[in-house]
Amino acid sequence: MSKRIYKPFNFKKFSIHQNNAAMKIGTDGILIGAWVNVSKKFRALDIGSGTGIISIMLCQRNLNIELDSIELSPSAIIDAKINIENCNWSNRIKLFHQDLKDFIPNSNYDLIVSNPPYFKKSLKPSNSERLKARHQNNLKLEDILKFSKQHLSKEGSLNIILPFDQKKEAVQFAKKYGLNSVRECDVYPKPNKVPHRILLEFSKIKNKQTIKESLVIEMAGRHNYSEDYKKLTREFYTIFE
Repeated sequence: MSKRIYKPFNFKKFSIHQNNAAMKIGTDGILIGAWVNVSKKFRALDIGSGTGIISIMLCQRNLNIELDSIELSPSAIIDAKINIENCNWSNRIKLFHQDLKDFIPNSNYDLIVSNPPYFKKSLKPSNSERLKARHQNNLKLEDILKFSKQHLSKEGSLNIILPFDQKKEAVQFAKKYGLNSVRECDVYPKPNKVPHRILLEFSKIKNKQTIKESLVIEMAGRHNYSEDYKKLTREFYTIFE
């Protein structure tokens, strides 16, 4: 059987090639890339960068960010390298083909971002690359929280997107490693559905209370996107003017 060829996914200011990465572009990566607060951030890390889309989005949003991008999958690294080299901000992104457990940064980060693997309790796919990308076999949630505790700057923040039912686990690990909840956003696929994703921001700084947000992706009908989703992602999607 011949390998399927995927057309590049074109955004307003960059394109993403995804012929090799097991996990293709989805809403999760775009959500976290657009939702993260990049204000006053100068040094960032993208953990499990996949095709490199989040790294590129962050550099588009903040022209002062210097970003390290780390990915373990040999297939995803091929796409990430192409995408980063072809984008307008390639001089500010360093790509590392490495396991997080072996990665030692030369200084702390103002911002750490991750769209980590999930579905740890689901049936595992036969494709080993897809398994690594989709399941918590190689990159565990606790590893991300532990690393962030060690390598976030004093006022830095960790931002992650997870299935909604993993919120409790994430908050528990955050507390274990001295990280505090700053902001969270419940993501609903449609107005009449339960939330299926959650965006979380943690920091070493203690806050009086967590900022609570919510976001609906689509209204009635497929691709009938909510105004809030359009506003959040308009800077990137070509379909939103």
